[in-house]
Amino acid sequence: MLPTPLVRLLVRATVTPALMTGGMAVLLLGLGSLAQALLVLSVAPGPALLFRLTVGVLGSVLPVALGVGVVAGVAAGVSRLRDERALTALAAIGLARWRLALLCGLIAIPWAVAQAGLTHFGEPVARALVRDTRVDVATSIRPGSAGPVRVGTWWIAEDAGSLSFTDGRIAGLADGWALSARQGGVLAELTGVELALADGARLHADALSLPLALGGRGRVHIFERTTPDLLRHLRVSASLGRDRYERWTLWKRTLLPVILPILATAAAGLCRRLAEGRVVGGLVLGTWVVFRLLDTQLQVTGLLGSAALVLFGAIGVAVWAWRR
Repeated sequence: MLPTPLVRLLVRATVTPALMTGGMAVLLLGLGSLAQALLVLSVAPGPALLFRLTVGVLGSVLPVALGVGVVAGVAAGVSRLRDERALTALAAIGLARWRLALLCGLIAIPWAVAQAGLTHFGEPVARALVRDTRVDVATSIRPGSAGPVRVGTWWIAEDAGSLSFTDGRIAGLADGWALSARQGGVLAELTGVELALADGARLHADALSLPLALGGRGRVHIFERTTPDLLRHLRVSASLGRDRYERWTLWKRTLLPVILPILATAAAGLCRRLAEGRVVGGLVLGTWVVFRLLDTQLQVTGLLGSAALVLFGAIGVAVWAWRR
């Protein structure tokens, strides 16, 4: 059994740094993502749309910020015990290292459960909210003669009472137009259309529905689907033989909460001797690099191989940290 005073001391030493670091991560990641989202908009959203966009952006970064905060909190708690010579005192009374390691992992488990809920449900809903808000902003655009405005990958402008539009490959002129929301983007319904193609050909159409993709795509991204929705989508992808990255997305949503207590345990072990900032930064950056490499090498490592590399790699780091 773990001594109750030790449990209380470590929990108290962990909570405040975890909340502060997690809050800082939400703020920094959220501001960066919000700035990026605003840069791709041609017009400034109104207060209501800006609020929706902010909520969506913050929700999309919350799982990562939660993980960073938990690892930083456990690292700070052990660093405090080290600075106050409590670790030396615990070792002197015969407290085994594995018990302290176990406690650090147990502290992170409730947060890991919360992170699982966010990765499987909260983050996809937030990403979908960002997409829908961008669509609403785009459909509110009213082109004028002052200059062209951007809708997704297209530029549109009013030209002598007509609508001119181009994406760099196709240019056109329409007598009448209307913009409406569609799944993953904006639908421009045009009448009296004259098109000029890149090869010099010219076409005329009395009516034309033109999808204007936002962010270079005109469909719902797999990151914007909750896990139940993604599982339904997998049935179609599997029949087409294009389900590898959908399945890897599900694996990652599960792996992140699973390895969170392991990373917290590794951070605690390393912080017995190293500065907490270096430890947290190294673990967070290392985890990000591993996932990014596996994203690009998925065809080589396979789904089970990639998952095993992440899981057993995290366990290996934690074991090594406590054996030093």
